[in-house]
Amino acid sequence: MTLKSSSNNNIHPIRSGRGIQEAQVWEAADWLLQEGLRPTIERVRQKIGSGSPNTVSPMLERWFATLGKRLDGHGADLADGEAHQLPLAVVQSAKLFWDAARREADQVQVQKTEAARREIELQRTALAQKEADLQQRETSFEQARVALDEALASSRQAVTAMEAQMHTQQQESARLLSDAEAEVRRLRKAFDEAVASKEALREKASMELGAAQRDAREAEQRHVAHERRLLADVDRERVAARQAAADLAKEQKARAADLDTARAAQEAAQQVLLAEKAAHRDAAAVWSRQQQEGQVELATLRERAAGAEQRAADLAAQLERQQGQAEREISQLRDSQAATAAALRQLEARSTDAGGAKPPTGRAAAKGKKTT
Repeated sequence: MTLKSSSNNNIHPIRSGRGIQEAQVWEAADWLLQEGLRPTIERVRQKIGSGSPNTVSPMLERWFATLGKRLDGHGADLADGEAHQLPLAVVQSAKLFWDAARREADQVQVQKTEAARREIELQRTALAQKEADLQQRETSFEQARVALDEALASSRQAVTAMEAQMHTQQQESARLLSDAEAEVRRLRKAFDEAVASKEALREKASMELGAAQRDAREAEQRHVAHERRLLADVDRERVAARQAAADLAKEQKARAADLDTARAAQEAAQQVLLAEKAAHRDAAAVWSRQQQEGQVELATLRERAAGAEQRAADLAAQLERQQGQAEREISQLRDSQAATAAALRQLEARSTDAGGAKPPTGRAAAKGKKTT
């Protein structure tokens, strides 16, 4: 070897008259390892005294790649093709370094496996919770749909019953209206008959009064004509006249009583007719009000039924959308679970094969050196 070691672990540069060779890089790395230092690109460059990082880096990577085989006693070919036997101190240091690196790699692999298992358990728990939530949501949607169907059926039954009741009320109102019209016609006929009877009585009374007046005039004329001839009969004629006047007064009183009776009957008939008309108007008003209220209530029920049907349609559409979304989420969760299970199997396989893992390079080797 052309390299010299130092007991105080100082880096001594290797001088060469030509470009950096791989054998120089490997020899500098062996010296650094024997001195208890981790071979890095900068330390190798300081040890050699020249060389760019881009040139030293691939040579140092190949040195790390062959370190395990050389430690196992198989040997390794140098860049110039000559066999190379490492010093015992270098071999021991490298073995310690290699064992520490492997222990650290195994520990990191176990931690990663445990972390992956915990992550899988969390994902499984979350998946179970999501499936339970989805099942609960589906149950709630089904209950809401059943309640809505029942409410819609009840509304339809109420509308049907109301329509039947309205039809019955319309028939009853038509019957009452027909009866009222028949009663009005009867009362109108009775009124006409009373009026006709009154006119007949009035005409009869007028004729009788005219006849009486004519009789009185004739009697007075006869009295005047025979006054001179019938002076003796004056008192008798006067008595007869008085009697006739009394009879006439009685007859007039009787006729006046008949007129009053006919007038009272006419007024009673008019009052009955007015009462029947008022009752007819009240019945018509009640029927009209009931019909309007029934129409309003029917319109309200129809609007409620339409609103219930619209809400049912909206809830059905929302249920379908949410079911589709739930199915997509379940599919995604199943895909995620499958991917997680595959990752877990890969991690378990890697953990099983951890004893045959490749030698760590770069950062893993540095961590191993710090551990020692």
